[in-house]
Formats: sequence, structure tokens, C-alpha cells
Amino acid sequence: MDECSLCNAPHPNSGEPASPVKQRTDLLPWTVVVTAAVVITAMGAGVERWFGVGAVSGLLAGIACAWVSFQAARRNRGAAHARELTALAEESDIRVKSVITQFEWAVNDVVKLKRDAERAQGAADALMERSRERERYVKKLERQVFELHQQAARSPQSADAPATENEFDGPDGSHVPFRWALHIDGTKATLELETGVTLLRPSRVRIVDRDGQVMAVSGVAVLLADGSYGFTVEGPPIDLLSDLDARREPNYLIEALVQYEWKPTRLEDSGRRTRIVADNQGKFYRVADAADAAQVFASQPRRANLN
Repeated sequence: MDECSLCNAPHPNSGEPASPVKQRTDLLPWTVVVTAAVVITAMGAGVERWFGVGAVSGLLAGIACAWVSFQAARRNRGAAHARELTALAEESDIRVKSVITQFEWAVNDVVKLKRDAERAQGAADALMERSRERERYVKKLERQVFELHQQAARSPQSADAPATENEFDGPDGSHVPFRWALHIDGTKATLELETGVTLLRPSRVRIVDRDGQVMAVSGVAVLLADGSYGFTVEGPPIDLLSDLDARREPNYLIEALVQYEWKPTRLEDSGRRTRIVADNQGKFYRVADAADAAQVFASQPRRANLN
């Protein structure tokens, strides 16, 4: 039988093997049978002696067969045990390699995400710095315009030349000047507004009827290349666009939000009437077209005059 390493290990207190004393009780039946057969063979006579000889021969042959079978089973068990240990070792190596590979992937993913986060943070810082520079530049332009207005107000005017009203300050200086344009997309029209030269910085634009009901509100202001602010009003009333296009007094009020206060506006026609067209390659272009605007105005019913 195979020796057990755990059983043969010394006892922690006595220093002797912890396994119990082996007792080969499995050989006792064989010993009794062999002894009886030998006694019968030695003491018997005639048939009894031959019976004892046959019993002894059969026992010896059985012992030999059992020993050969036992040794073969022992070898097969050892080989199977070795194969199982080898398979377990290979499987454990494969699992360790898989864990190491997954850990390397996780580390690479973390490094990549960290690098992307640093790159995004750098881009955000650069954009923030550019926005601050643009804001400082806009404030500088506003300050220069304000100084020019003050110089023009302090300069003496000739007696025979009437004082001309500032083109962009409005009748009482509180109106926000806008230049308006129309953009046609099929049967829909969009009102585009662009601020003039003014110290007021509107953030929103809305359309209100004579009853005080808000009809449309623009999106947030967009800083244009020339330093002015642009607004887009989607789906404005068609009769308002008709009145603006015909240079009539509209039945609506267009107000601008300046420092949490809605202020009146003064509109000036920029003359732009545009629409979207597509070429043969599927590219879209904005082109000037006043006929589409007239067609849209004619296709929509007008509201009753509220005056």
C-alpha cells in the first residue's frame, strides 16, 4: 500500500508519527486456510492427502493471481493518479494565465481611460481659456464702443444740423437693436435675429402678442464672428413674418431678456431671405430666395388684427 505523507508526519507534541500502528488483519484468513491445508496434507493418508495437496496448490495459485491483479491495479491507480495530478496542474496553470491576462487587460483599460480623461481635461481647459479670451475681447470691444459713444456725445454739434438719433440705441436708449432675417425650410419659417452695436447683452428673445401671451421663445444666444449675438426663433407666427416682410407695424411684441428683465426691441430688416437646397451629391447649401418666403406667407392664414 502507498505511504501517506500526512499519516507519517511527526506528532507536534511527541515527535513520533501520528498514524496508528498498522495491523495486517487481512492476511489472517489466508494464514488459517494455508495452515489447515498443510496439516491435512501432512497428517492425512490416501484421498485426504491428495485433497490437502490440491487445496494447497489451489491456494497458492489463487494467491499468485491475487498478487498479480493487485500489482496491476496498483500500477493503474498510480498512472491514473499521475494523470489526474497533471490535468489539475495544467488546468490551474491555464486559470492562472487567464487571471493574469484579464488583470493585464484591466490595467491597460485603466491606463487608457486615465489617458483619455487627461486628454479631455486638457481640451476642456483649452476651450475654457479660449472662451475667457473671447469674453475679454468682447468686453474690450464693448468698452471701446461705449467710450466712442461718450466722445460723440461730448463733441459739439453745429447749430444748423439737427441731432441725429443713434441708429442702434433706440428711441429712449433702452431698446435693444436687432437686424432680422428669414430662413425658409419647406413650409416652415425661422426668424433669425442679430444684435446691433449696443452695451446691452441679451440672453433670450421672445415673441408676445398684444394680450401678453408668449407665442415663441428663442434658443440661447450664439456669439458671432463680428462680436454680435445671434438668436433663432423656431415657428414664429406667420402674420408677424408677413408684417415684417411688408414693413407694416406688427401685432406682436419682440422682447429681449437683459439682466433678468425683458426689454423692448427695435427691428431693422437685413434683407436676407434664405432657404436650403441640395445638389446632386446630397450636399446641402443655404441660398437666397425671397419667392419662398412670399409663398409661405400666402399659404398660412393670418390672425385677426388685435389693435
